[in-house]
Amino acid sequence: MPKKHSYDANLMELAIQEVRNSNMSYRAAANKYGIPKSTLQFKIKNAGHNNTCGSSPVLQTKEEYELVERIKELASRRFPRKKDDIMHSVQKCLIENPRRNPFNNNRPGEFWFKAFLKR
Repeated sequence: MPKKHSYDANLMELAIQEVRNSNMSYRAAANKYGIPKSTLQFKIKNAGHNNTCGSSPVLQTKEEYELVERIKELASRRFPRKKDDIMHSVQKCLIENPRRNPFNNNRPGEFWFKAFLKR
């Protein structure tokens, strides 16, 4: 996983403003405010990008929470869900509520499932 550094938001904003107003080069602003040049370039060129690593989640937070609660409920009743059951549930959700996703036939793969377990 990539290292994630946090920089003072005020300093980052000042550096961005200096570069946008053409008062300073990327390198000069990066040196002045103690921010890596590549980070400063990325923040300026991708202004709407969120601050998390990786792509946006496929399921909304509410949907994922409901899925987890359903899995817990069924497990407490001695009906544990298997991996295929969970992936089928996600596929069904994406078919009923269409949206862009990286899955083949709206069915999540191994990497999604492993990341889901970690979350």
